[in-house]
This record gives sequence, C-alpha cells and structure tokens, in this order.
Amino acid sequence: MNLDDWLHRIENLHPRKWDLGLERVGEVGRRLDVLKPAPRVFLVAGTNGKGSACETIDFLCRRAGLRTGKSVSPHLVRFNERIVVDGEPAGDDEICGAFEAIEAARGDTSLSYFEFGALAAMYVFRSRRVEAAVLEIGLGGRLDAMNIVAPDVSIITRIALDHEAWLGSDREQIGAEKAGILRAGVPLVLSDRDPPASVLARAQELGAPLYRIDEAFGRDASGYFMTRGNDCVRFDVASEPALPLPSVVAGIQAVSLADIEPGQEDIRMLVQDLTLAGRFQRLQGVRETILDVAHNPDAAQHLAARMAPLAATRRVHAVFGMYADKDYKAVIGAMKPYVSRWYACQADEPRALARDELAACLSAIGGSVAGSYAKVSDAYDAALEHSEPGDLVLVFGSFPIVGGVLEHLGTRA
Repeated sequence: MNLDDWLHRIENLHPRKWDLGLERVGEVGRRLDVLKPAPRVFLVAGTNGKGSACETIDFLCRRAGLRTGKSVSPHLVRFNERIVVDGEPAGDDEICGAFEAIEAARGDTSLSYFEFGALAAMYVFRSRRVEAAVLEIGLGGRLDAMNIVAPDVSIITRIALDHEAWLGSDREQIGAEKAGILRAGVPLVLSDRDPPASVLARAQELGAPLYRIDEAFGRDASGYFMTRGNDCVRFDVASEPALPLPSVVAGIQAVSLADIEPGQEDIRMLVQDLTLAGRFQRLQGVRETILDVAHNPDAAQHLAARMAPLAATRRVHAVFGMYADKDYKAVIGAMKPYVSRWYACQADEPRALARDELAACLSAIGGSVAGSYAKVSDAYDAALEHSEPGDLVLVFGSFPIVGGVLEHLGTRA
C-alpha cells in the first residue's frame, strides 16, 4: 500500500475518530519499544502556541548539533509534516514502513488514526536514532496518545477554551487535562502568564520543578533571559520574534533544562530567522497575504492584536472558514473590526461549517460578505480579484483553510 492507501485505512479502522485513553496505544508502544524515542524528549501541551514552542526547541537543538525529531498535529498540506527529522518531513516509504510495523505489533488491538500517527512518529524517531524528540500533544494531555512517552522536560503553553466537549467547560478543568503530561520530578516550563490553579497544584503534588514565564525566563528591557542551574543567563537581543514571544522564550528555557546551552548567536538567529507556516505567515505576491491558523477565540484575539496596526491603514480581505464544532461566532467577533470584506469558504471535511451558514452569520453581524465559496482556492482567488494594490489578504481559521491556500499557491507556483 502507498501512503494514501494507509491513511485511508487507518482513518476507517477504528470505530471512533477520537478515542482518548492510553491503555491500547501504550500497550502497542511497549511492544514496539518506542516509549523513549530519544535520549532527550520534550513533551509540549497547551491550547495555543504549541507549534511555535516545538519549532523553537527543534531549532535550538539542531543549532547545538543534535539530530532532531519533531512531531506536530494537525498538518497543513501533507501528513508527512507530522513526522520531521532534522527539519525535513519523513518520506512516504518511511511512514508506510512505520505503519507496517505498527500493524504487525498491534495484533487485535484497535488503534485510531491519531494513535497510528503518534506511534509512527515515535517509531521513525527511534529508527533514525534522533538525539532529541519534540512531541506536540494533539488534544488535551492526560489521555492524548503522545502522553505514553517518558519526557525529560514538559512544556505547557497558553491555556484557553477549546475542545470543551472533551476537556471541560472552563480553564481549570482544561488545565487539569493539560497537566496530565507532568511527571514526578520532571521540570515543567510554563508560558501561561495566568495559569489555572489546577496546573500549579499538580506540579506541586508531583514535585515537578516549576519554571514560570517572567520569573525563571522571558524577555525584559535588557533582552532575553533564562535560568540555568541557579544562575540567570541573559542574551543581549532586543528584537521581537516573528513567532509568539511566550512560546519562543519557553523553548529557550526548555532546551537549557535538557543540558543544551544556547549562545548569544543562537538566540539572535532564532529571533531573527525563525518562522512557521500558518503562524502569521506573510507572503508577497500579487497581494501581500497573511496566513494564520487562529481557530479559537483566544487565538483570534492574538491575531486581532497583530492585525490592528495593519488594518488601520490598509483594507483587509479575509478568506475564512472553520469547523462547525468551534466557537466561530466569538472568533468573528474578535476579528470583525479589522476586516473590510469577508470571503466565506469551507474545507472538504465533514466537520466543516457550511459556507452559506458562515456567510449568513457574517452578514447578521454587519460584515461585508463578498461571497461564499465551496473551494478554499476559489475564495482566495476571489479575494485577489476584488482587492486593490496596497490591500491585504488574510487567510485564517481552521488548519484546512490555511493549508488549502498553501497548497493552491504551491500548485500555481
């Protein structure tokens, strides 16, 4: 079977798409001997900012000369993006080989799509003998498939409301689920400036050394700083990173706790050069395009703050679509002041919010709707056609919306 065949198979193999729990995937992981996929394992949870923290850790580990494996979820264009070794996505044949090994090891144990994906990443990393594995929790923490590993450092980024049906209806409940990645005595890097008490209580209960933003690490008037042993180490770098600052400084602290010592030039290059697809990604072309996977209210507020100065002097054409099970009304509310015209669209997925329903919602709150589009690529092309020189095109919402435009741009190129 090729990779597309495998992906179709694992999508339909298990009766439930999301079947949270560690017993089944943990047993298969033990059979495969992948619970410690690298000598250094970083486990990253949180609602927003996980991908940026993973990218920062991976960047600094590679700068230190380590062979790295990075697993993130979901992907934007190709499944291969979920399994990256030394900055390059794993090839189709390698992923198929991992799936074959998992299939042989699981016996009659049923696994979900996400569990297959997590085990495949661990299997590839162990097979490639990576020296540092950076693993992003996909949903929650306590019962996510990635939580079968033994981390050397745990990282929790900003916690906000998302996936409430699975994780709880408030930040305290969600925080308790995220804190499920903690281990006794294993350090926790916490980049949420106002963390739920449930996270702090769990860290104290387990005796997990706690490193908090603005205390143990962060950025102040003198530049970036982190804690190494009992010392505060400073970097004379003043500029703002392209990726969210809390995630970047958390990544800097995390690598230090794994006996990696970034230097001044490493931090300068990190801040100057590091970007990530779909995270306020700016592309030049017929119109400047900004792509961002803001798909919950907290992320939308962060995006709105970054768009505000741009929208003050330029018209913004927003290509927008979301999943129906997300709080799309709150997302629209956060972004409405900064959008001149909306181009409603929907991804080709069962969870997608119908484009006509989205357009009706936008119209009801006074948004100027240019149209609704069955294809993301058509919505983007319409935004280009209706915009004028100097205007901005913003593509945001669920991952398939941003991924669809990235794929469209790649095909046209």
